[in-house]
Amino acid sequence: MNIVVVKFGGTSVATEEGRRRAISHIASLRASGKNIIVVVSAMGRKGEPYATDTLISLLDTKSKSDTLDLLMSCGEVISACVFADSLVQHGINAVAMTSAQAGIVTNGVFGGADIFDMDTRIIKTELYEGRVVVVTGFQGVSVRNEVTTLGRGGSDTSAVVIGGFMNAEAVHIFTDVPGIAVIDPRVVPGAKFMEHVDMQHMYAFACWGARVIHPRAIAEAQKYDFDVFVRSTFHAGAGTKLVKNAVMDSGPVGIAIIRECGLFEPEQSDNLIVVRGEEERAVRTSPGGEYSLISVVFSGCGEEDIKNAMGNLQVDAPCYFDELCAHIFVESRQVEVLAENLYHRLFENVALNV
Repeated sequence: MNIVVVKFGGTSVATEEGRRRAISHIASLRASGKNIIVVVSAMGRKGEPYATDTLISLLDTKSKSDTLDLLMSCGEVISACVFADSLVQHGINAVAMTSAQAGIVTNGVFGGADIFDMDTRIIKTELYEGRVVVVTGFQGVSVRNEVTTLGRGGSDTSAVVIGGFMNAEAVHIFTDVPGIAVIDPRVVPGAKFMEHVDMQHMYAFACWGARVIHPRAIAEAQKYDFDVFVRSTFHAGAGTKLVKNAVMDSGPVGIAIIRECGLFEPEQSDNLIVVRGEEERAVRTSPGGEYSLISVVFSGCGEEDIKNAMGNLQVDAPCYFDELCAHIFVESRQVEVLAENLYHRLFENVALNV
């Protein structure tokens, strides 16, 4: 059916201008013969009336998890209805669906569910009849018909998993940036963007602080055979292509930053571990903390290669190494200076721009 799944984040659907730009991308894909499934996040960010964090603030901090999930799901329902209506007003036949209507079934874990099944018949029927299907991201229903949310970044994950069940040829994650930069452009203005990146390296990049796409979505994407594109709603470029088992040049891939974190004795629940010799430390966020972690992700390099590439640092800070990364635990006040120095030293002569 030439199916393409496109996902639009909260900033893309929050305003009339954002929705108009999003619709132009959909129109372009339809003109090339694609059948489109749209996955939407809640509209806007914290403080705006329909944003997820705003909805959460309506309940007590001790509210029941099933009640909280049901409330949080409302933001995407509103977004799907508004976006589907905008498509119709622009002459594109469209229908809005909740996750239940779309047949998305989760394992029933409130606040952190996984999608394990999907009845694709209804969406396929709508596509066969020529409609664009707009589906709520971030959620599904359990076998008990309970609304469950997928956790932060859940709309990215929804788009990828729906793409898998629908045998899509590609998934496009539209954001407010033109692709994936090798370092946060807010830290290094004018930072270069990648044309493509291997999914395994992007997974490490996302886990260690790059926030353009959620790590869970990348982990799910590696189960399927389609490419994922991270693009800007507000620009016409192709963005950054995430490729399964891509051939990458040896060397640095990107620089990620986790702000305000600390190093702790590892526990079973920790999933971010850094190693130095026999020493292992778990990295956990520590709001208000005085330290941050800068991680440089590498491709095709051994530990000694990574150590040599990093060279001498401008600051006195402990470094941890593994087969993919160099991790620097540094005072937060030194992050910008050190990150900019590393960027210019490692990427100055690398042509990456999208």
